[in-house]
Amino acid sequence: MPWLSGRSAGQLFRAEPLPTNYGSLEKTMPSVESTPMTKLNILYIHGFGSKVDPNGDKQVALRTIANVSAFAPDYSQGHKKVLADVEPLLQQADLLIGTSMGGFLVSRLSEATGKPFVAINPVLAPSAILGKYIGSHLDHYGRPFTLSAATARGYPDFPPSARGMVLLDMADELLDSQATLDALGQHMPVHTFAGGSHRFSHMEEALPLIRALTPN
Repeated sequence: MPWLSGRSAGQLFRAEPLPTNYGSLEKTMPSVESTPMTKLNILYIHGFGSKVDPNGDKQVALRTIANVSAFAPDYSQGHKKVLADVEPLLQQADLLIGTSMGGFLVSRLSEATGKPFVAINPVLAPSAILGKYIGSHLDHYGRPFTLSAATARGYPDFPPSARGMVLLDMADELLDSQATLDALGQHMPVHTFAGGSHRFSHMEEALPLIRALTPN
């Protein structure tokens, strides 16, 4: 793709292997949690092998500015199934926010709906990341999942868009933040934070940027 500027998918990720339990999923319907309406309506989408935690630091911070609904997709079910699972939650959402694979997903949902999005430490080439976990595994919650090569190949790349912005912790231990910045920085707003981690450690600092992305 032109925006990758000649980089292969492998160049977007660090050479060292990811933890064996990262990116695992449960074979159940994705979990959803909502809080009462306050101001803005945010749909927060979790990453690979995650589960909804209403007490997680990112959701707690986001609830200071908005009503937050959270969704944990089962990415092992494939791109089309994930899109179908999240579709009922989109109508009420004013803003889409996602981390890691969730960052990839909100970019695709924005492309389909026109809604603004925030991608946090996003995966740019999901097929490359998911390809590391072909077969049957346990995630870090001890839940089994099975991922096929065809499912991994079915995920498209992250589409840069002026409707959204990217937030990066530059000390992300799983993805190469500098490669992400290089790939996306000329195509959409990218805001970087020194230090941090793949989980993203700067949500409170990022709240003014998130507020500025949405209409009053």
